[in-house]
Amino acid sequence: MSQEDLEVLTEEVVEEEQPVSEDECIQVKKPVKKPIYKKKEPAEPKPKRERTEAQKKAWEKCLANRQKNREDRKKIQDEDAKLLAEYKKQLAKKTESKIVKKAVGIKKKQIVREAEIDEISEDETDIETVKEIIKKRRQPAQKKQLPPKPQPEPEPQKMVLTFF
Repeated sequence: MSQEDLEVLTEEVVEEEQPVSEDECIQVKKPVKKPIYKKKEPAEPKPKRERTEAQKKAWEKCLANRQKNREDRKKIQDEDAKLLAEYKKQLAKKTESKIVKKAVGIKKKQIVREAEIDEISEDETDIETVKEIIKKRRQPAQKKQLPPKPQPEPEPQKMVLTFF
């Protein structure tokens, strides 16, 4: 740097150190010009590059594999749908058979109760005895209690004396 540049810089530093009032400070904004861009005229689109024979063969192979995979997935879905339908039918048959068994049991109990009532009504016995008989027959069978397990007797502890 030259001597003149140093003098200018030192003067600016000195000037900054002096207090400046607000009236003396005036900020001037310089207008900024926006750059003007020229629009390019649209050029003709570039023609697409032709694919090579190897690329064309690979693409055909890819399309064939895609079609094969679609068919395989469709077959699997159809098989799964058939299995699910068959399972639902079997489940419906099982539940239906359970319902039929339950209905048969209920009907048997109803017939037995009606027979008991017919039998009792023909005898002309006291109402209290009839109620007792019905209660006895309607009570569920008592569960058999297993005999308690015999507890093994504890072995007597052997005491060993040792002398040193």
